Amino acid sequence: MPHAGSRIKRTILKPEETIAIASKLDEPYSTLILFLAVSGLRISEAIGIKWVDFEGDVLHISRRIYEGKAGSTKNDKSDRSLPIPSSLLARMRLLGTGEWVFRSRAGTPLNPGNVLKRYVRPVVQGLGVKIGGWHDFRHTLATRSLKKWPTKVVSEILGHSDVHTTLSVYQHVETEDFRAPLNELADELLRDVTKSSSANPCRNDSKGDGAEART
Repeated sequence: MPHAGSRIKRTILKPEETIAIASKLDEPYSTLILFLAVSGLRISEAIGIKWVDFEGDVLHISRRIYEGKAGSTKNDKSDRSLPIPSSLLARMRLLGTGEWVFRSRAGTPLNPGNVLKRYVRPVVQGLGVKIGGWHDFRHTLATRSLKKWPTKVVSEILGHSDVHTTLSVYQHVETEDFRAPLNELADELLRDVTKSSSANPCRNDSKGDGAEART
């Protein structure tokens, strides 16, 4: 039977991996990585941010750039306002003034495809980290945040049209997540189990099976 098209495999990045990636990149790419990791914005939304979109520390997201053209966001829920942490906003301001926050030397919005290919992928390969693409930072934020914060809050941060998308697509379960529930079950079942008084329980079992077979 023919196989269905494979989905891009997302990596849920550890904090130290994100820090390492950002540390190896020049600006504005370094701050862009940190911004995506903290805000969870789509890359098309992030490169479409202008300084006029800020009201104090609150960022109003109302546009995205797709194939080099500015337009409306993906859906009604994507139009949202997020308070940007002061430490991140201070770093963003160090990028200098201009119409676009994340811009090329010519002052135009960054080309996400070129940035990923020319700068980000060589860095992650050098670090031995595998990523599917820009969306890995968004998936990472969703997975980590859902362990601490209400689903509705995380869904609204991401700008999803409904919480089902957040849970079914963006929440990833890792092997380490199985440890706590399995340990709890083991503790409950095994803590009061007494040892068998028989020195050789296997021999007794075999006799029992034999006697049972003869009846």
